[in-house]
Amino acid sequence: MLKSRDYKNFLLLSFFVAFFGLNLYAQQKSKLEKLVDKVYKIVEGDSAKPKSKYFFVIPMWGVSPETGIKLGVSAGYVFKLDEDSLTRPSLVKLNTSYTSKKQFNLRPFADVYFKNNQYNLKAQYIFNDFNERYWGIGSLASDSSENYDFNQHRINVRLTKQIIRNLFLGPQILYEKLYNIKFSEQSEAPESKVYGINGYEVFGAGLALAFDNRNNVYSPSQGAYLELSNFFFYHNRFSDFRFDAISIDLRKYFPIGKENVFALQGVAAFNAGEVPYRQMGTIGSENYMRGYYQGRFRDNHMLTLQSEFRFKIWGPLNGAAFVGAGNVANEVKNLSQNVKPNYGIGIRGLIIRKEKMSARLDLGFGEGKIRGFYFTMLEAF
Repeated sequence: MLKSRDYKNFLLLSFFVAFFGLNLYAQQKSKLEKLVDKVYKIVEGDSAKPKSKYFFVIPMWGVSPETGIKLGVSAGYVFKLDEDSLTRPSLVKLNTSYTSKKQFNLRPFADVYFKNNQYNLKAQYIFNDFNERYWGIGSLASDSSENYDFNQHRINVRLTKQIIRNLFLGPQILYEKLYNIKFSEQSEAPESKVYGINGYEVFGAGLALAFDNRNNVYSPSQGAYLELSNFFFYHNRFSDFRFDAISIDLRKYFPIGKENVFALQGVAAFNAGEVPYRQMGTIGSENYMRGYYQGRFRDNHMLTLQSEFRFKIWGPLNGAAFVGAGNVANEVKNLSQNVKPNYGIGIRGLIIRKEKMSARLDLGFGEGKIRGFYFTMLEAF
């Protein structure tokens, strides 16, 4: 666990850099504008002949409870399958990282919109050679934890068709294998009755229904995104457990003035059956309940709510302040008990102006001394 002074030093450094940058910008605005324009010209091309495709490589670093210090790289390719004004931009991205806790992660991802947005393909592969902390199950899981090692393969593919304007429907599959699980010899976890605690393999299929009228995929300022998704997992050659999973993702964006945005999101997961512990609903990630160790609290059901105010600072820099709450429970009726809060601040750096794609740096806090630092691509939601 990182020491409190590490976060204090980070905050002091961030405020110093912001203060110094703002003063420099006020004193030498024209020079900074010229520098920013030169950088954008390299990325986007000349204004007379702007690029329609973009390739970027961004060094990634961060500090979070689950990883310690993380160093990595994010390489992406942004393109459009049709140059009309209707077709949305597509993104193919590869993230990889290594952490001070000797964790390795590889995550290729694709989000492709076909001509006139008639089809949308989302696909992700995750490989983890990781170690993480295990507290147990439930919203009142013990404060004491133990480390364990594991390897993971995870594949998620979804293909939806726009059946009417802004409404997408289609099939999806999910495969996950967790193996090489290693707890300490003194651990009692392997003997517990938690499904999948010693490893598992699952394969499921389902449907996804999504309404999406956001004015921008990567940094919306107005519109809404509403998604309902389900998976059915049955005992078969590639699946050890039988369970059902339903997830809901609701987002709404409100413009405030010309350059500020107020965003709301609610995320829920409901599972029933023989649910493996890493398929349960969890609190904590770089996108919601920022600041909590991912998996600090997990159970069959999960519900989180968050709001975020995104505001202009100057030039390519934007700021954000967020607050939220969430919980997990074995029964839906208990989600309102022992609710966990989170809040934080962040800075965004605009990388591709035309598509409004940004790099994001967030510092999140939870109850007690829980906190996490994240540096990644794109908005949290």
